[in-house]
Amino acid sequence: MRLLPPRLLAVAIATLAVGAVAQDGKPPVPPGRDPGGVAIALIAAGIDYRLPRLAQRLARDGEGELIGWDLEDNDRRPFDKANGQGMDGTAVAAFLLGADGVRLVPVRLSPADPASAAQGLAFAARTPARVALLLASVSASEAAAALRRTASRFPHMLLILPAEGGSLAPADGDPLDNVVRVQPAGESVDSTGFGGSAHRLSGAALAVAAAGRAAAALLAREPKLEAAALKRRLVDAGGDTLWRAKP
Repeated sequence: MRLLPPRLLAVAIATLAVGAVAQDGKPPVPPGRDPGGVAIALIAAGIDYRLPRLAQRLARDGEGELIGWDLEDNDRRPFDKANGQGMDGTAVAAFLLGADGVRLVPVRLSPADPASAAQGLAFAARTPARVALLLASVSASEAAAALRRTASRFPHMLLILPAEGGSLAPADGDPLDNVVRVQPAGESVDSTGFGGSAHRLSGAALAVAAAGRAAAALLAREPKLEAAALKRRLVDAGGDTLWRAKP
């Protein structure tokens, strides 16, 4: 068999790689370096990491690789395959990164697996993030129990999630010191959605994002705050026009 010259071989390999990206429908993560700052994990249906504003604020390792994960495809490209439907992870990420000194650890949930919320938290707990935002209501009892067990295993992580849908309600057991349940306070804001389009962010997604931004601001000022103390500070503050903490 006749071998291709090295230059043509490199072109052929690159062409195959491009074809693989096109086949699975997910673009590559833009190159970059870690921007530094408070790391916040976002566990959602994925984000549009092609947007320059987001790409520049993604948490990276020493080789420039994204610190993030897709729980469905088991790769480092947590791209929003649903094009921003439902709770728009891209809009939440854009709002969160509107604060100075925040970097993002994106984790994409597996749509068909309710237990992936717990898996996402377990992944986030092994990254530089000490706060994880969950953009999903966990109402199935088995999934909620798995999420509670995972939160208990990683007390250094503060989990912020919607109060709606019964997510880790006190009825599920004693309230955890590292879980904050939030609800909307009535306001809405403009944010950048999937593809860079304008998006009106409101409801539970905005409440989680706003509480996450408040947590990031506290950690920026007091980086040694433990998760339980961080929760108390957020709950005692009570929220603002965008979010409220729910007991």
